[in-house]
Amino acid sequence: MITLAVSSLKGGVGKTTCAINLAFSCAKRGWKTLLVDADPQGSVGLSLSPSAQTYAGLYEIVTQNKSIEDAALKTKLGNLRIVMAGKIPIGEISKWCSSLENGQSLENFFKAAQEAGYDLVVLDTPSGLHGPTEGILRNVSHVLVPQQCEPLALRSLMMTVDFLNQLQSEKENSCELVGVVLTMADSEVPDSKQIVDEIRRILPPELVMTALLPRDPAVVRASMKGMPLGLMRGDAPPPAAIVFDQLAAELEGKLGLSRPETSDEYVSLVV
Repeated sequence: MITLAVSSLKGGVGKTTCAINLAFSCAKRGWKTLLVDADPQGSVGLSLSPSAQTYAGLYEIVTQNKSIEDAALKTKLGNLRIVMAGKIPIGEISKWCSSLENGQSLENFFKAAQEAGYDLVVLDTPSGLHGPTEGILRNVSHVLVPQQCEPLALRSLMMTVDFLNQLQSEKENSCELVGVVLTMADSEVPDSKQIVDEIRRILPPELVMTALLPRDPAVVRASMKGMPLGLMRGDAPPPAAIVFDQLAAELEGKLGLSRPETSDEYVSLVV
């Protein structure tokens, strides 16, 4: 089982949007996927359902031993389930965040997800690299960093990379930085293009994802409607949805997601 945290030091970089749409695309490609809202604010839930706070979720799984199968919500894709943040009492939020910081309280959760047969667990984490995010990064196998194409991007990106390097020096089997995905790119804005070029120059080529997530009004509309981009417009989703399919395909190789080799049966296009 692959566990992938979508994390960023900086907020507002499209982290939740990336987690939701990437999980959708991976499930569509045939992987049994679990999307987990690990942000106590419930960012995934707020993006997908106005009643998200009424659902049991990660909080109940960890603190009340609720099973993943009971907590995971079904979706329109058979391969995709979602675990919401849970019904965290206001007075318990600080205690909940602290309990996740060392990562030990999440070990049983990941073990249960593996036993349930998931191929991929995608976790949307809170902004910053402390509290719940630190605990998650101490447990997952990989981390994907969304990075907004704006002037402060380089500073926060390098701080994130330094933090992940520190984790690797502390723990032998710590998470691997699978890549940086550039978000809110706008080819019509010179500053945005300059940031893209600068990040590609500074980081090793293998760490910068080829898929470039554009600044697109369709992303905002999808969020307002509580759906992944891939479900908009029926059979003809907006172009931005295709970018997430490209990102999912690109990550398959990097994450080691592979199926047994099968011989393709000849099927003629012409009938």
